[in-house]
Amino acid sequence: MINGSSGTMVIESFVVDVPQGNTRDDTCYFVESLIKCNMKSLACVSERLAAQEIYSLTCV
Repeated sequence: MINGSSGTMVIESFVVDVPQGNTRDDTCYFVESLIKCNMKSLACVSERLAAQEIYSLTCV
């Protein structure tokens, strides 16, 4: 249960080497932006699938 309703929680962990010529902060910002984009995409796909499942259950 998440906030009183059923759901899925995704936990992501990562280790990144800082490329030569980049700062730690720049690398962290890039990686966090990429992960945030991936999480938003996963949320969209999950919500679409959940909506399709609810629709198919109500139409049966």
